[in-house]
Amino acid sequence: MKQIVLILLLLALLGCGAKTVASHTPEPDSIEIYVVDHGMHAGIVIDAKSVANVIDGLAFDDKAIRFIEFGWGDQAFYQAESFSLFLAIKALLFPTDSVMHVAGLHYDPWVYFRRSEVLRIGISPLRLNALLSHIDRSFVRDKRGQLIDLGRGLYGKSRFYAAKGEYHLFNNCNTWAMSVLIQAGIPEPMMVTLGASSVMRQVRSYQDQAADPVK
Repeated sequence: MKQIVLILLLLALLGCGAKTVASHTPEPDSIEIYVVDHGMHAGIVIDAKSVANVIDGLAFDDKAIRFIEFGWGDQAFYQAESFSLFLAIKALLFPTDSVMHVAGLHYDPWVYFRRSEVLRIGISPLRLNALLSHIDRSFVRDKRGQLIDLGRGLYGKSRFYAAKGEYHLFNNCNTWAMSVLIQAGIPEPMMVTLGASSVMRQVRSYQDQAADPVK
């Protein structure tokens, strides 16, 4: 049983750990978004002005905020002050409540996350709107339509918010990130994207196709 649990943890939580930056040549009218490999999960980064046009109520009134990163995950594990193997196993094996982590960035993602792999892609305004609408639907709102703030986030200017959906092995932080990127036009993978490395690999494949559409 212990070996099975460790295998599940590796599949669902661990990323490739590469430390590179990559991009593809965007279309003339495209808007850039970024995907960050945090090892355990992939984060989606979008410019703050675009986010504000679609998602209301985020607690960022600092005009210096240039980008906003989104991540979805297990509420207890994501908000824990330190790594907990018990919470990790519980999150994978049993459906649990979820949470959204939203971080405001003052700098470009490859500067802010300079020790992580960052991939950049360009998408159309129409796809960006679909992507942001998908993220917006991931939040829980109260009867007044307000986001439910659950407290300070993990780094910088970040907050946790109540989110929709139950977290488990086959509906984890990386399957959520992939569902967001599908809205951006990245093809749906043939296999479930349990780990961050799978998400990043799918983005690289999209970059290759965009750079050489004959492939």
